[in-house]
Amino acid sequence: MESESRSSWPLTLSFVEVLLLLVFAVMMVYVADNVESKGPEPAEGGFEPKSQSAAVPPGFDMATAKNSADNKNEEKNSALEKRVNDMAVLVNELKLMVGAKASTKESFQEAIDNLKRGYVLCQKESNTLIEASMLNGVESVQVIGEIPRDLEVSLTKGNETSDLDEIVSFTQEVYQYEKAHNCRFNYRLKYATDNDYRKARETFEKYFYPEKMIRIGTG
Repeated sequence: MESESRSSWPLTLSFVEVLLLLVFAVMMVYVADNVESKGPEPAEGGFEPKSQSAAVPPGFDMATAKNSADNKNEEKNSALEKRVNDMAVLVNELKLMVGAKASTKESFQEAIDNLKRGYVLCQKESNTLIEASMLNGVESVQVIGEIPRDLEVSLTKGNETSDLDEIVSFTQEVYQYEKAHNCRFNYRLKYATDNDYRKARETFEKYFYPEKMIRIGTG
């Protein structure tokens, strides 16, 4: 019966993730402060007396009061626009820093995942290319993902081999493709013993990023 082992790596917040959280926290605080300070909307025209029947104090100039209220509203709008622009600049700088393609949650998450991996995905869908097995020292490889059209290798999806020369040739061709495209495929590992685990990782993680580790048997 198969059981997963060592496949759940602890999740830690990277510096970039912490920075992102801080940015969004600042945005939320800013929005809350702005809503609280804005208060109720004035009536059309920018000025609303407390009561239509209230007596006007001597020397009170209605036009001057209206202009003063309009000026204050313009100052608030200018300050708001500046803060929004500053926030947009910060988000754009952060986007460039992490390599996000757009200013969306999904793009930032993809960029952070790539930073964790050290490489981008070679294929956005089905990036896990092979399932490697190391069982009591016996090595084999099965292709479980789609081979890109511009990757010329001797094996195709569904093929399996334990021929070491063929495995070496295949992994070298994949590695040349990865270097040319600055990307990295995933691989899945099945192993039986601790020695199998160590040997397989030393062998395959020169060329692939680990997707899942599965221990089988009781060795």
